[in-house]
Amino acid sequence: MKFISYKTVGLLSMLFMFSVGFNSCDFEYELPESGSIADETLPKAGFSFSQSDPEDFKIVSFSNESASATTFAWDFGTGDTSTDANPTYTYEGGEGVYTVTLSSSDANGESSNVTKDIEIIQPEEPDAIDPTVLNGDFSNGQDEWGISNFTDGTTSPFNSSSDGSPIDYDGNDTGAKTAGAKWTMSTSAGPLLSDNSRFAYQQFTVSSNITYIVEWEYAIKNDVDDAPGGDRLVLQILDGHFEDGKDALAAEVLSETVGDIALGKGNFTQVKTEFTSNLTGQISIWLYGVTAEDAYADNIKLYPKE
Repeated sequence: MKFISYKTVGLLSMLFMFSVGFNSCDFEYELPESGSIADETLPKAGFSFSQSDPEDFKIVSFSNESASATTFAWDFGTGDTSTDANPTYTYEGGEGVYTVTLSSSDANGESSNVTKDIEIIQPEEPDAIDPTVLNGDFSNGQDEWGISNFTDGTTSPFNSSSDGSPIDYDGNDTGAKTAGAKWTMSTSAGPLLSDNSRFAYQQFTVSSNITYIVEWEYAIKNDVDDAPGGDRLVLQILDGHFEDGKDALAAEVLSETVGDIALGKGNFTQVKTEFTSNLTGQISIWLYGVTAEDAYADNIKLYPKE
């Protein structure tokens, strides 16, 4: 028979008591993951901003430039806040200086703050584009008034004429006839449309959504032999630029002026029509006749309304 010594029994008892005592305690230990290192890169807050909406200067876009951060707290200086990384905010109060603070934090609870004063300024309205109508007095004949091509039509814009308005392009009465553009029954469009119909075309780039005025003069020889619907010249402002007259014929019309007063050859009527330009700013003048009589156009101008 083998006996266990008192020393052995004592050691076993101590180990048993230690084991029981350790397991009965509520100690919890969080050990670092294998290969982990101390966080030595602290967050650094930073941001930039811009008034990014050309239609509303009060809208500000914030660009977060923080480093080593995962959560963000914005204070826009008005009492409003956000936790978005890159927020957009509308300053309903309008112009003024606002103090904006960004607090950027990492997953360890470390944080960094940055504060900037931003100034909201309503931008000045740019001057509206004042386009130049090339050869608007037709002194150079058909120059500048043709379209590149015309499927099923003619690219010849009009008959050049020496029976234009006695008023020159600057508004002075010359006391004599000047150059002009002429339409006849054979070159008419509308209900008289044919392969020989002629259209004067010129394209422009103007400011978008601005009120413009198109100004021109016309004369109709007499009203004896009316075309269907009456003798007239038609000036349209088209939505867009076009390479083919066929596309221009089908285009949306932003404005139309009909000159139908027949005062006789050499007796011109001035017309001014307002219209609002489109969003793109690309427009075209499209002029044609519907007439059984000789009809004339002169001094075409295009300019923004003051």
